[in-house]
Amino acid sequence: MVLDSGWVAAIASLVSAFIVAVTAVAAFRQLRHNRNANDIVVYLRLIDTMDAPETFAARAMLASIAQRVAGDAAYREQLRDPAFRPEDFREVARLLAFLEHISVLISKGGVAEALVLAEYADTFVTIWEQMRPAILERRMAFGPYTGRAFEHLAMRAKRYIDDGAMEREYAALERDPATATPP
Repeated sequence: MVLDSGWVAAIASLVSAFIVAVTAVAAFRQLRHNRNANDIVVYLRLIDTMDAPETFAARAMLASIAQRVAGDAAYREQLRDPAFRPEDFREVARLLAFLEHISVLISKGGVAEALVLAEYADTFVTIWEQMRPAILERRMAFGPYTGRAFEHLAMRAKRYIDDGAMEREYAALERDPATATPP
């Protein structure tokens, strides 16, 4: 029996299509694996920074900086000057810059927002609420986009909390049958 060349070509096309489809599925799975690895690396960096002694020191200073901004018109005026780099604001500025960078990564899809908000939504909201007046003053010094990505993330974090998503996440952990203790 001799096969017609048309049939041979059709069979070859089907085999090629199958190989391309299998290759596409494998490539998609590999990309997903790489994406998860990137999320983990960025998330671990976030944890390291948020748990660092310098960050704890900066977070401890947030309330006093916020009080100073609220009560000292001269200090607010100085914050509008790009050359003004107050010593008491230095660690807080580093923390805010880091949060701005992380916020850009999250907003552009570089790391999963849900992963970060599950851990830090309440922290981001607190920091934003305390530092909003200072950030608004610094925008006058450095331009209208200063702190915008962090502001956006803080607003998304607030919505995440207010909509009950954070509560549902932690309630689901409590209902996890894998962690239930036997009676």
